[in-house]
Amino acid sequence: MLKKAAVPLLGLLIVVMAGCASSGSSSSPADVNGTWTGGTATGAATYTLMLKQSGTRVTGTLTGAGTADGPIEGIVDGNTIKLREQGGPSETPALTVKGDVITGFIRGTTLTLRRVK
Repeated sequence: MLKKAAVPLLGLLIVVMAGCASSGSSSSPADVNGTWTGGTATGAATYTLMLKQSGTRVTGTLTGAGTADGPIEGIVDGNTIKLREQGGPSETPALTVKGDVITGFIRGTTLTLRRVK
């Protein structure tokens, strides 16, 4: 009796696990088009990013960062984005994109940016 009940349960478990595995991996990059504003946990400055995305490539401008203001570029890989000054040698640590929020840890503090609707 237990065997008969276990077969459908095992089949259901396999289907659920396959769905979880496929939903966790994304081959398409997150959408980062638009204007994003926010700052760090210290609240020292308010940053604005205006981003334009084409596939995995991102270009735009950064304001509010003082001498680092200006054109930026980057790459989106799944739900992460890395940015740098346009043509600059170093890039930010990977930032996480979740819908209309970008978060990450930069220069010893947490950065949070929200997309402006």
